[in-house]
Amino acid sequence: MKKYFSLEFLRFLSSFSVLMYHYRHFFLPANILSNESYDNLQINLPFFNFFDFLYEYGFYGVHIFYTISGFVFAHVYLELKDNTSFKEFSVNRFARLYPLHFATLLIVAVFQLLFLINYGDFQFDYINDIYHFFLQVFFISSWGFEDGHSFNAPIWSVSVEIGIYLIFFLLIKFFKKYGLNFCISLTIFLIIIDKFEIYESLFLECARLFFSGVLVFYIIKYKIRSLVIFSLSLFLIIIAFLGNFKTFIFCPGLILLFLSFENLITQEKIKNIFMTLGNWTYALYLLHVPFQLILIFSLQGYFNILNIFSDSVFFFIYFASLFLISHLVFILYERPLNKKIRRKFFN
Repeated sequence: MKKYFSLEFLRFLSSFSVLMYHYRHFFLPANILSNESYDNLQINLPFFNFFDFLYEYGFYGVHIFYTISGFVFAHVYLELKDNTSFKEFSVNRFARLYPLHFATLLIVAVFQLLFLINYGDFQFDYINDIYHFFLQVFFISSWGFEDGHSFNAPIWSVSVEIGIYLIFFLLIKFFKKYGLNFCISLTIFLIIIDKFEIYESLFLECARLFFSGVLVFYIIKYKIRSLVIFSLSLFLIIIAFLGNFKTFIFCPGLILLFLSFENLITQEKIKNIFMTLGNWTYALYLLHVPFQLILIFSLQGYFNILNIFSDSVFFFIYFASLFLISHLVFILYERPLNKKIRRKFFN
């Protein structure tokens, strides 16, 4: 099946943007042990002049993830001639997502307990009780049963996405039967619900982004010339910034922009680099909060004196370490368990 290397690179950039936004976790009010407030210190953060947009708006990387997911799922499942069973669909998702989720959940739970024992409070203002632990275990931490973010909080977006995956699976037969017309109708329906404030929820916002990615798939499927795709992407991105910022227009526009360069990625070395960066994405997303907890707990006696988290050397070491750890986790943990789980269910 065709790989879109441009989107692998975009996945990595999106993940990096979220990590940049969450760099604020090292300071007050997120870091309960710090004497430095993020709001007062932010202009002095490492390379702020270069990364100021990501420090402030990096959370939009999550929105881009949803749209990429919609495109990838459409590419994988709508191109298949045979129907995919619910078992196959569910096992594939479980094998890919759950092992690292459960491992990082346990790490965060241990270190949050250590913070509570030693300092009388949890880090990052998350809810870390037994009830929310079991919501996390069952991957439903953002299905409306929660009282707020808990434990490894970034997993909220994956929790919501699992619900959207299930809806997508139920709609596969309609996509295959009615194709682009059904996708356009669904997109319009979701936009109308939002514009007329018929129903408002985080789940609905994420669903709009996901199915906008499916719409991009249909656009690409018609094999339009790269120049036309590039022009369309610029048009959508400009429209997204007119008036209120519109993520459900910006994200598909951005994906189209990257896809317009897909044919230029011809060297195997570049393809391998982009694939490797894409492989790191899930690990980077789930590992950065537990890694931050470990660093803060380990360095708590030094960072107020040395102002370590504002130092550019620490910045480089932090991200280089995350990249290395994510690479090793993918190679030694994610990929082997993924294969093992699939073999167990399908052999």
